[in-house]
Amino acid sequence: MKGVAKTAVLLLSCLILGGCALQAQWQALRDVLSQARDKAQALHDNEVKAQDARASRAAREAAQEVDKPWLAGPAQALAREVALPAPLRARVDTTLIFSDRAGLSQIAERLQRATGIAVRVQPEALLPVQHFLPRLTEAGAFVEAALAQVELQEGPRPLADILDSLAARLLVWWRYENGAIEFYRSQTRVFDLRALPISAQAQTQLGRQASEGEGFDNVIQARATLNQAEPGRVLRTQIQPFLTRSGVVAEEGEALVVTDTPYVLSRIEAFIKQENARAGRRVRLLFQEITLRMNTRSEGAIDWRLLHNSARVAAQGMLPTGLSAAIPGADKTGWDGSQALIKMLAQYGAISHQRSIPLLTLNRRPVTYAVHNTFSYVDQVESLRAADDKASGVAINQKRVTVGTFLTLLPDAQDDGSILLSIGYDSTVAQPLKALAFGSNSQPLQVQQLNLDGNGSVQQVRVRPGQPVVLSGFDRSIDSYDRQRFTPDAPLLTGGHDAASQERLLTVIVLSAQLEEADG
Repeated sequence: MKGVAKTAVLLLSCLILGGCALQAQWQALRDVLSQARDKAQALHDNEVKAQDARASRAAREAAQEVDKPWLAGPAQALAREVALPAPLRARVDTTLIFSDRAGLSQIAERLQRATGIAVRVQPEALLPVQHFLPRLTEAGAFVEAALAQVELQEGPRPLADILDSLAARLLVWWRYENGAIEFYRSQTRVFDLRALPISAQAQTQLGRQASEGEGFDNVIQARATLNQAEPGRVLRTQIQPFLTRSGVVAEEGEALVVTDTPYVLSRIEAFIKQENARAGRRVRLLFQEITLRMNTRSEGAIDWRLLHNSARVAAQGMLPTGLSAAIPGADKTGWDGSQALIKMLAQYGAISHQRSIPLLTLNRRPVTYAVHNTFSYVDQVESLRAADDKASGVAINQKRVTVGTFLTLLPDAQDDGSILLSIGYDSTVAQPLKALAFGSNSQPLQVQQLNLDGNGSVQQVRVRPGQPVVLSGFDRSIDSYDRQRFTPDAPLLTGGHDAASQERLLTVIVLSAQLEEADG
């Protein structure tokens, strides 16, 4: 009995242990299946993302495709074989032989009979050639000549070549338009002017003109005046030498409308294109005023020639090798040359004041910068007397004065990349007003004395894009002396204090320019 019980216990233990192992195996199998399912899901997600990316890229590429004919880039003239109309495009030789000489009207009639193509002759093509001579200075009346007649013995050649030969001999032009060959001598063309339809005026002056009876003022002046007419009117005047005697130019309007021969119109077109390119150029200017407080050790050691050379070296140091000679193009350096020059100036002393004025303007158009302040002061005091020769009142005359910084620039960008600049600069500062008293003690009169300090220049220079130029410099010394005594005539030994100081200021004007060509 005990043996049976022991056997049953052993059998039950084996079953329990086998169930635990089986459960562990099932758990491991479930873990493997779960990992496989996660990997499959990850692969599926990656495949979906890849398909979406391919679809998105395909959509972007499809969006870049234009399902219509399109052209890009500047317009190119078609070849003659393509531009010719269908009746004249075929390389079929044609022979035209007539026994007698003929004028343009007869030639047109014979061409129509020979080719079967309608032929038209514009009225101005029948005018004598003298109507289309150049406009000479001493052009007088001319004698009407008979219409030109030529022999018509052409071929065998293509019809287009025959028409070219006839047009050259008769001094006319031909075209195929509306199903017919047309002979003509004049066209009307409209040219767009890329310029503002306004006149420009600029005036630069230094000093103030004193009128009779005014108080503290000066009469020293330096003046530069510019009066520019409206660009359209200027161009209308400039194209007159291009025109023939029968050429016509519209006097008004923002666009330029010209009627003349095709040859003259082609020359005017080239001229207008050149002028539009010049007028559309943009000039960026950086005007800098730098004031240095001179060091004691550097006083008397300023070499202006060295300073000018430093400006050129500073600009060349910022340029890559060989780029400084490729003008225009030096404007790619920006304002680095100006910053390098400022660092060089700092060697002479501490920079106490620096003003930078960036400006942008069109070519040949003036630009003005002004920061000013206007104030009044008592300029004249006059006593009024009554009939009994007794003072009855005081008349005060006030005067208004404007001080500040005034800058006017007029650039003229040349075709070689250089820039001609007309510069007017005036910087004036008013010192504190001083009272000047006079008259009796019982009725004292006082006027205010004005003291102005300023720098300025009016000049014309030539600059290169990206290269700073030292326009001018102002060297000023300020001396002050302080004397303290117990009595005005007492010597220093009796007590007191003497103090003397000297301050030297150097103001340098630097200008940099950049050139931007017109778009289109």
